[in-house]
Amino acid sequence: MSHVNPYAAWSNSNVRFAVPGVPSVHGALPFSADPSASNLIFSFTALKPTILNCTVTGRNTYPYFKITTDPSLPGYSAAKNADGKVIALIEWKDRPLVEIRDLFSKQRVSDWLALSPDASHRIMKVNGLQYIWAPQKSTICLYPAGTPTPELLGRICKGDDGIVSLELTSSAVAAGLLETCVVATVLLQCGRKID
Repeated sequence: MSHVNPYAAWSNSNVRFAVPGVPSVHGALPFSADPSASNLIFSFTALKPTILNCTVTGRNTYPYFKITTDPSLPGYSAAKNADGKVIALIEWKDRPLVEIRDLFSKQRVSDWLALSPDASHRIMKVNGLQYIWAPQKSTICLYPAGTPTPELLGRICKGDDGIVSLELTSSAVAAGLLETCVVATVLLQCGRKID
């Protein structure tokens, strides 16, 4: 049986997906790429050679996180905060596992970032709430699930230079979604099987 990551091709696709209950907002986004706006932009830089070994920088290129896949600890990738403390761990198995310190213990990635039955989006669970990661043209957008007029909370973009960026609204960061969105970005952009 062959397994593919359905999110791996998003950055190269012009296909538009519709998510039930989420209106298309492409072209009408109150979302600015201007770093002086209230949105916060995090760049996954210094890829060695992939997002599984990189530095996550914010405004003024300040390093917020480091993603490491240490050869001395095969089968694991870690997300560390600016102080070097491990905040999340991904265990690469046939069915990968993930845990985020102080949020949830080890569980299958496919349970935490569950693929919808029609494979059009993923449902992320954080602190008893659900969020939707849905492709919109060349980005992957984050919305709260189950709201009649969902607010765009963030998006993942991949530039022509291969640099991945995560843009979050200040309300998403205030809701405690920064660490989970960093880990989700790594999983959605790593190119590995996550289901």
